[in-house]
Amino acid sequence: MIKNISIIGIGNLTTGILSALDRIKHSYVINLIDIDKSKKSIAKKYNLNFASSYSNDISKSDLIFLMVKPKDYKSILNEINKFDLKKTILVSFMAGITHDQIKDNIKNDVAVIRCMTNISISNIKSYIFYFSKSLGRNNAKILQDFFSQFSKLKKCHIESDIDKLTALYGSGPAYYVYFNKIIYESFIQMGYSKKDSKKYSDNLLEGAAELIKDSNDSDHIIDTISSKGGTTEAALLEFKKNKISQVLSKGIIQAYKKSKNILKK
Repeated sequence: MIKNISIIGIGNLTTGILSALDRIKHSYVINLIDIDKSKKSIAKKYNLNFASSYSNDISKSDLIFLMVKPKDYKSILNEINKFDLKKTILVSFMAGITHDQIKDNIKNDVAVIRCMTNISISNIKSYIFYFSKSLGRNNAKILQDFFSQFSKLKKCHIESDIDKLTALYGSGPAYYVYFNKIIYESFIQMGYSKKDSKKYSDNLLEGAAELIKDSNDSDHIIDTISSKGGTTEAALLEFKKNKISQVLSKGIIQAYKKSKNILKK
C-alpha cells in the first residue's frame, strides 16, 4: 500500500501529476525535492512538503518519481544511493534513460519502472505507458491501483515502445497545439482580433476532437466536410502538394531518434 511518495524534480509534467492527484483528493504524504528553491511555491500551492536537498526521509518512500532532466540522472541516483531504500519503487519519467541504465547506477535492489505520459495528465485524461524488467506481481498491482486513480495504465512489453511513445504521445500535445497555433494566426491574418481568433481556433480544435472521438474513420470525417471543387478540397490539395503529412512524419521520426539518443548533442 502506498503512503509516502517522493518526487525529484519539479517541472511541467510534475505539476501536471500533482494537479491530477489534487483532483482525486489524495491522502498521500508527498515530498517534493528540487535544488531550485523557487519551486517551493508549487509545494505550497498543493500543501506538500518541499526540500532542496536530500534527507533520510526519502528512505520512507514507497514510490520515488524521477522527473529530472536525463543528463542529470547519474548524479541524482548517486544522491539516492546514500540512503537505504528497501521497499521503494523507482518510477522514471526521464526520456531516453533505459531501465538497465538506472539499475546499473542504483545500489539498492529496488524495482525500476519506466513511464511515459503527457501534460494532459493534469485533466485525468492521459494514458501512462510503462515498462519494467524488475517489477514483481505485487508491485505491479500496487502501481495499477495507484495510477488508475487518475490515468489509464498501459503496459509495454518491449522497452523500445517507451521511446516511440515519447515521440508520439509525450510530445504529441505540442503537435496539435502547433497546428492550432497556425489556424489561430490564420484568423488574425484574415482580420480577426486576437481574442476572437483564439476563441474560434480553440473551438475548432475542441469540436474536431469530439468528431475524432465519435468516429473510427478519419477519412470519412474529411470526406464529409470536403466536397468536389470546394474550399476544403482546395486547402487539402495544397497540403498534399507541399507534402505536409511527410513533413510531420519526419518530425516525429526525429523526435523518436532523439529519444533513443537523448544524451547525445
